[in-house]
Amino acid sequence: MLVLDITDFSQNVNKALDAALNGEVIINNNNGISYKITPIKNETKKGKSPLEDIPYITADITTQEIVELIRESRAGK
Repeated sequence: MLVLDITDFSQNVNKALDAALNGEVIINNNNGISYKITPIKNETKKGKSPLEDIPYITADITTQEIVELIRESRAGK
């Protein structure tokens, strides 16, 4: 864990962000508030689709049939 005050953080932003990849980074502000930096894992940048883990079914239906079904369902409202 890396602990920095706000001045050290502002002078070493890249160091703090790199350290956050390997563990927690805590920043202590002058007013007594502490912040924790954690990276957001963005799987889509690695080529993984955000829908990849959603189960699917195979169906013998055409795109046109799907469009017609949607139009019919909307017309009934």
